[in-house]
Amino acid sequence: MQGYWLYLAVAALSASSVGLRVHLGLTIIFHLFSLRVILTKKRKLISWTLLTYLAFLFLSMWNYHSHLKTGFHVDQKKFHFTFQNKPMVDGNKLSGIVRADSMEDLALTYKIMSKDEKTTLEKLKSGITCTASGELTKPEPNRNEHLFNYEQYLFWQNIHWQLKIDHFENCIDDGKGILVKLKRMREAALEKIEQQYPDAIIPYAKALLFGDRFDFEDKDYSLYQRLGIVHLLAISGLHISLIYMGFFYILIRTGVTRETGYKFIIFFLPIYAILCGANPPVIRASIMLIIILLSSHSKLSLTSIDGLSISFLLFMMINPFILFHIGFQLSFIVSLSILLSSQTILSRYKNGVKQLLLISFISQISSLPIIVYHFYQISIVSILSNLFFVPLYSFVLLPLLIFTFLISFLFPWLFEMVNKCLLMIIYFSEKVAQLFDFKWGVLIVGRPGIWVLIFIIVAAIYFFICFEKGRNMYLSAILLMVIVCFNLIYRFFSPYGEINFIDIGQGDSILIQLPYHQGTYLIDTGGSLVFDEAEWAQRKHPFSIGNDILIPFLKAKGIWKIDKLILTHSDADHIGAAKELAGQIKVDHIYISPNSWRKPLMYEIIKSFQNENTPISEVKDGFGWETNGGSFRIISPFDDHYEGNNDSLVLYGNIGGRSWLFTGDLEKEGEEELIKSYSFHVDVLKIGHHGSKTSTSPLFLDHVQPAIAVISVGKNNRYGHPNNEVLERLNEKNIIIYRTDSQGEVMYKFKGNKGTFHTVLP
Repeated sequence: MQGYWLYLAVAALSASSVGLRVHLGLTIIFHLFSLRVILTKKRKLISWTLLTYLAFLFLSMWNYHSHLKTGFHVDQKKFHFTFQNKPMVDGNKLSGIVRADSMEDLALTYKIMSKDEKTTLEKLKSGITCTASGELTKPEPNRNEHLFNYEQYLFWQNIHWQLKIDHFENCIDDGKGILVKLKRMREAALEKIEQQYPDAIIPYAKALLFGDRFDFEDKDYSLYQRLGIVHLLAISGLHISLIYMGFFYILIRTGVTRETGYKFIIFFLPIYAILCGANPPVIRASIMLIIILLSSHSKLSLTSIDGLSISFLLFMMINPFILFHIGFQLSFIVSLSILLSSQTILSRYKNGVKQLLLISFISQISSLPIIVYHFYQISIVSILSNLFFVPLYSFVLLPLLIFTFLISFLFPWLFEMVNKCLLMIIYFSEKVAQLFDFKWGVLIVGRPGIWVLIFIIVAAIYFFICFEKGRNMYLSAILLMVIVCFNLIYRFFSPYGEINFIDIGQGDSILIQLPYHQGTYLIDTGGSLVFDEAEWAQRKHPFSIGNDILIPFLKAKGIWKIDKLILTHSDADHIGAAKELAGQIKVDHIYISPNSWRKPLMYEIIKSFQNENTPISEVKDGFGWETNGGSFRIISPFDDHYEGNNDSLVLYGNIGGRSWLFTGDLEKEGEEELIKSYSFHVDVLKIGHHGSKTSTSPLFLDHVQPAIAVISVGKNNRYGHPNNEVLERLNEKNIIIYRTDSQGEVMYKFKGNKGTFHTVLP
């Protein structure tokens, strides 16, 4: 079977795509690759491929249906469970995956009530069993198109419930077994790093030695993502190879025979994989290396591709749902591409720099479909940044970190000296990373439709086939570049427009996209109210409306520039996330209500955009603009005196064959001013102030007579919005109601003067 394990792996992939209900287009592509085995005309191989296909089809279908079952009921209040890993403590939040006595996993969260309690809970370890009271809730599905689907993410891990703990009653440390002991060794090592290393080194030491990236600041991690080098912060196949070579060299130099050295490494690699967090790339690299070492001392003589294929089969046997893990996808597709290229493409180049540059290029091309689909953008500088950072991290930073960690047990004085050297290297690398961070360094392309994604995959394969045959690299990439560019610019030729009431929780954010890219407007950004908290309760990675919802939403739509950002008034739930847009999404012009900049939050936002040289204008009644895709007019406020909600910018527009009124937080008094000045009807009314009883008066409804009302409001919000009186008024007038709290994102998609409303949730 030497050289043929890849056919079995592709057969397993094809069968699993059927059993796990992967999109039909991708399933067809996988099957086309699988049918390639027929061309070999080897009956034995064809038979083994068919048997593999049937086995994995049964296995994946059985796994899928077993994932649909749960033994818990929503009314259960008492729970007995074991922590699978050390729970994560971030400020006043504790979270982790726990396993109940029924062997079913739950996603646990708990709000820590005091500093002393936090100190106690930080001592929890993997293997500790607890009894607690709490309540079960269903995980949230995706509430906005294309964004992270937490419900689906947990389902892939066979987790059906979130467990919100009210209080812990009792915890017992009865963890036994080699696996628990290894996990605790990892936890102890991470604690040692926290206690002994300088703050600047801690994130790198944890990430590169033990696969824990929690300590990186969000802004630093985002920078590495933009540069396309975030993979260097995870333990990968390259790390495993370097550690293997270094360890093997030390064993040989100390007098150990090669045979004994190989056996020792084969024994050590599974242990190291667990110590590194047992992430898919680490396990893949460890299994692959073990297979190659074993085959080199047997008659099997397996190739590297065979080792990769066997590790894939083992993964899929244990858990077919690993197929949806992004790290798993990237690890296997990049490794396979480099291995397939090593005998043909890479062998043509003897220069080390050229080979490194080419490996980086091959990695980028092979991972492009996955990166574009999941992250909506392409790092243009990634090839050059990898050329610099891969050697730095692999041959300088990683060895030094391993060295310092080992000597920290024996020579504390030497540990301090080497740390000073490490600090200089990290400082230098971070400065270089900032230099690589050009504004044009990231190309936002949006999430491609599934068929466009399939074309990208086909074009990437076509590139490798042409390049392998010796054709010019740039000519080979033309088809791929054309398809990616099409996905980027098709909106310039699209006759379709869209209005999105984004579900950003308790707040407003409305995106308007006109046909043929004639205008992209954003009315408010949403945002969270910030409350003062004790230092111990502050989270290192707090949830952010801007970074976690709004910016990914815009990038998924392929939006890299907003023509007009309309900030209706200075409340945090309307503009709090605006500051996070600065530097990430280009804004051509900002419009604010007169003198609203005097409020601290608005002033802070304005200063952020002034640093980006963004024009800012105060506008009021009478200001407007027109395009071929629609007409827009500000119809409130009427003066320059800013008083709050009733001085919200109110936008009237004719878009997609309907008239729209976007009212911000306009309340009864502002509505009365509007009635005195204007006489008009609208088709769609964005209900003011999230459905508060202080807005949407009967007189106002009689005046504007909307057919449809949209309420942007947070699920289970503390204010009781929307108010029942408002809902009754709307129902009495037979007005169709759309609500983001119960229906998620509300979309109006139109062409010409005809359009349709859709919601993300039923």
